[in-house]
Amino acid sequence: MDVRRLYDEQKELSKKAILTDSFPPIRRIGGVDCSYLKEEYIIAGLVVLDFDSLKPVYRTFDTRKLTFPYIPGLLAYREADAMMAVIEKAKVRPDLVMVDGFGTNHPRRCGIATHIGIKLDMPTIGVGKSFLCGEVKNGRIYQEGRITGRIVRAVPEQKPVYVSPGHRISLVTAIKVVKHCIRGHRQPEPTRRAHEYATSLKNKFLLRANSSLAKTKPR
Repeated sequence: MDVRRLYDEQKELSKKAILTDSFPPIRRIGGVDCSYLKEEYIIAGLVVLDFDSLKPVYRTFDTRKLTFPYIPGLLAYREADAMMAVIEKAKVRPDLVMVDGFGTNHPRRCGIATHIGIKLDMPTIGVGKSFLCGEVKNGRIYQEGRITGRIVRAVPEQKPVYVSPGHRISLVTAIKVVKHCIRGHRQPEPTRRAHEYATSLKNKFLLRANSSLAKTKPR
């Protein structure tokens, strides 16, 4: 595996990222996340919500054979194909997608949210659950003197999420959208519900597989 080539590809992709607001008023917002089935398959779950009420209106999933190992900074090459597939197959199209991962707050300014946004040419926001890179000052995340993300908390005592624009959205608007979508949980509703959905799918598939296995055992 030529990791250096992938790094260079990310650097080139990052140059295409549009970090200004380039979308109409949001009516529907999507959240996408992945789970893994015995490290053999990846399950991408998409949940679409009404933006005003944040009530889910649609959900769907896609499964793929897992072909790429976990390498920090290269999550897009492990999960993005499945995420893009589920977004493209959706019968209810979101106006903006919130991705469980990072956008411009990334070593090469091209996290999975930016990768997906550029590839699909749609507005995306990265919402990470753990700190990836940079230096934090007053809640802002700096990289080489530039603000690439921001820390957001549902309540002061709670663990934060790390928000960064992916594509076709500014950091200021990305923060506003994320705050609008927080409803008493650490994660904003789109990614929280996508995570729950992907996890439930994994559990169902495991239950089905174990049930089939039990039927084939000699008695």
